[in-house]
Amino acid sequence: MTRKRGQFRYFPLYTLAVVVAFLILFPAIFAVLTSFKPIREIFVYPPTMLPHTWTVKPYISVFSQEKYLHYFFNGYFISICSTFLCVILGSLAGYGLSRFKLPAKRTLMLAILAMQMFPGAVLMIPYFNLSRQLGLYNTYLALVMIDTVFALPLVIWLLKSYFDSIPVSIEEAALIDGCSQAKVLLLVVAPLARAGVIGTGMLAFIRAWNEFLFALILTKGPERAPITVGLAELFGQYSINWNGIMAITTLAVLPLLIVFIFVQRYVISGIMSGGVK
Repeated sequence: MTRKRGQFRYFPLYTLAVVVAFLILFPAIFAVLTSFKPIREIFVYPPTMLPHTWTVKPYISVFSQEKYLHYFFNGYFISICSTFLCVILGSLAGYGLSRFKLPAKRTLMLAILAMQMFPGAVLMIPYFNLSRQLGLYNTYLALVMIDTVFALPLVIWLLKSYFDSIPVSIEEAALIDGCSQAKVLLLVVAPLARAGVIGTGMLAFIRAWNEFLFALILTKGPERAPITVGLAELFGQYSINWNGIMAITTLAVLPLLIVFIFVQRYVISGIMSGGVK
């Protein structure tokens, strides 16, 4: 009887959690269902949740156009390369800031954080002119570098906090046993920091995947542009291809959602790494 009362005590909390989750997921669910509606059903009033006539024409239209396949490939390639660089550079920088006594380390950390505060719109013209002068306009390298620059400060801060949570005594024991500093980093610290690295890497990937502003001004056409630019093409001056937009959005979000389901505990661990020492 007491156990049932204890379970009933949390019923309002569970109900509130379900309601909040539904409110958060409702736009995504509605977008997915809209992608299966004919264009005439999108504008009916009052709007309906489920399609009366199911159609996959928007998805067939996406896969039948080679340029959208290029957009998807470019998006994944740029995001993966940027994530790889962020994880490597962020791990080395975070470990160094966590373990070594550096002059003006606090000032350096604040400077890294200040890099995250620059709005992208302020840097549009300088980056555009620089890419043209260096011959990097409409190249993968330009987009990878920019995505890495904007995501790296957050990655460094999170991984620095995660390395702080790993006891130094473990590394000292490995050094006493004869391991070099490089082996300690690769064989001892890296496995312990796996959760933080995966979590911050996922955040860096999402940051690069959602990049639109610089991808728009530094590319031309589907040769190097990611899917965010391809999605913007469907917003015409006189008409908007709504079910096509919903179909591409669903295809863009679904793989990330599947991956996030499997790595969500690492993402949460990476974010919360500095909370408890």
